[in-house]
Amino acid sequence: MITAIQKPKRKYGEGSIYQRKDGRWVAKYKSVNMLKPCVVYAKSESEAKRKLRELKKDAAKGLVKSTSRRFGDYADQWLYTFKLHSVEDSSFDKYESAYLTHIKPAFGKMQLASIHSEQLQKLLVEKSQTLSLTVVKIIYIILSKIFSYAHSEGDLSRNPMHNVKMPKKATFKPEREIVALESDEVRAVERIAEMKNKNGRPCIMQAHALVFLVHTGLRCGEFLALKWSDIDFESRIVTVNKNLSMVYDRDKDGVRIKHKKARIKCTKTASGNRIVPLNTKAIAALNSLKAVYREMDIVSDSVAVTRKGTTLSSDQLRRVLRRVLAYAGIDKPFTLHQLRHTFATQALNAGIPITVVSKWLGHANISVTYNTYIHVLESAEAAAVELLEAI
Repeated sequence: MITAIQKPKRKYGEGSIYQRKDGRWVAKYKSVNMLKPCVVYAKSESEAKRKLRELKKDAAKGLVKSTSRRFGDYADQWLYTFKLHSVEDSSFDKYESAYLTHIKPAFGKMQLASIHSEQLQKLLVEKSQTLSLTVVKIIYIILSKIFSYAHSEGDLSRNPMHNVKMPKKATFKPEREIVALESDEVRAVERIAEMKNKNGRPCIMQAHALVFLVHTGLRCGEFLALKWSDIDFESRIVTVNKNLSMVYDRDKDGVRIKHKKARIKCTKTASGNRIVPLNTKAIAALNSLKAVYREMDIVSDSVAVTRKGTTLSSDQLRRVLRRVLAYAGIDKPFTLHQLRHTFATQALNAGIPITVVSKWLGHANISVTYNTYIHVLESAEAAAVELLEAI
């Protein structure tokens, strides 16, 4: 009688390797010091063996308290338990958007313990081809925080982000060139703001707001947060100390429950709190807004309001900008923030010292102003070289 040859039974602590019906290989390991087995997946038997050896080494060093949870579930818990309550609402919206759009689709269904450095590095490099440096930095920060937390909690034997680096700046698309309105285009915007219908009311109700922005350089959120009490008409100054941002309403667990709503908070930095002088055109724009509100029986403490007297949103002001540019025949890609660039460019071209312009813009330091508007300064320097010949 022929007896079947039985495979020697594995001893406790050796771990096991097997292949699933879907073709994936599984390495499973549990030592006497582990609360639960550590399970990792691989594409081949050799890879599964390598991962099993790594698990054994880590267990011998006391590093493994592994989790078989999916990355998406683990990251969701971290995001809405820790990050939600540690940053401003507007900042959390940016973190959440980057996570849901770029990170969760890539790793959400993978096991937390199965994600390796090369996969994370590859994601960052790929994203650097299409996204801005700012967005990729947010992705990098989120991944670093999640895996650092998992490692510190003992849910990972090693932090796969430890060797991952931000892609070099040359990898990213060149930043968009600073676009500013030319002097004749600024005059065109001012003319459109003065246009009236047959009933004597402005064709575009909030067009004077754009004139105010182009002559003060305020950020959109700073302007939308302005109260009439912030304006000193006699001294011709505006006090900037608030910022309006559009953020999502959320339930107690951090889940979005409504569309975005306006929230007014203090400026982000101390340099954001400042006093900005008002020239004649800025004063005139404010007086025109006041006159429009009186005619329409709008009563509000806010400078920027809708026909119903509610606070104007950034989306509504963008629509005003599009209409004004169309009326003025200005056909160029232009945003509200570029009204700020227009103010800075015209101020520098007028010979106002960069230190003063930087203060009016509320930049944290003068290097920000210099790096943003270096093209304007270089142009002024070239003109100065020509004047040198006249000396």
